Amino acid sequence: MALQHQCGGYSCEQQVMIATRLTLRRSIMEPLRSIAREGYFAETGHFDRDQLLASRLTTYVKSLSNLGLDCECTWRMLTESLYPIDATQKNLNLVAEDVLDLKSLAQWHYPPVRYLSEPVILFMTKNSD
Repeated sequence: MALQHQCGGYSCEQQVMIATRLTLRRSIMEPLRSIAREGYFAETGHFDRDQLLASRLTTYVKSLSNLGLDCECTWRMLTESLYPIDATQKNLNLVAEDVLDLKSLAQWHYPPVRYLSEPVILFMTKNSD
């Protein structure tokens, strides 16, 4: 589906994408909600890509790592209400209940390469502004 998502707190960034909606695994739902609660209105509404604090990124990376996930390539997308996870088959298997073969989600013009930023798994929540 075509999707436009507002994120970034007061900066009201617009993330436009072609998306496939996935059902979260129950085991991952609460930890991801906890990450989102921590990011909601963070930095008094100034948690956006241009003002990302190193401490915020470090905390996010550690939180994902505790879940067996990572954002090695996609961390630049991190902003309030938009939480990136690298689109690897391993990460997809950990996050989604309706697991698909990653290769079936995109038309690859080249073999999938780990260090490309697209596609991405995004956990999206409500923006605080």
